[in-house]
Amino acid sequence: MRSRFAIFFVALALLQILGGHLAIFQVAAWAGMLVKYSAAEGVEVGISKTFDGKHPCDICLGIAKTKQTEKRETSPVDAAKIYLMAPGRSLTLQPPVHSWLLMATYAPLLGCDSSPLVPPPRVS
Repeated sequence: MRSRFAIFFVALALLQILGGHLAIFQVAAWAGMLVKYSAAEGVEVGISKTFDGKHPCDICLGIAKTKQTEKRETSPVDAAKIYLMAPGRSLTLQPPVHSWLLMATYAPLLGCDSSPLVPPPRVS
């Protein structure tokens, strides 16, 4: 249940960041314009007036104004100041200074008896 809410809110935030809210308003404005123009002059003229760009409604003008202000608010970043890569470093592998040879001793294994301490149970 929690993950559904998280996915919903992440999708909502992503929609907001990418400007999807303006796209939703634009689709709603087109639908309203299509209904208004089609009722007055027919479907073919309504579709052409809706999408020709010469007959915008108040919502379309507001969306265009919002897009222009969002474009102006973003400041251009100088490309020379962006460092995408970290400075490279030379890496060389050195052999270890101390080499410790491990001597395998079999002394603990010599006192080991391989027979079990308790005999296995017999089937009666």
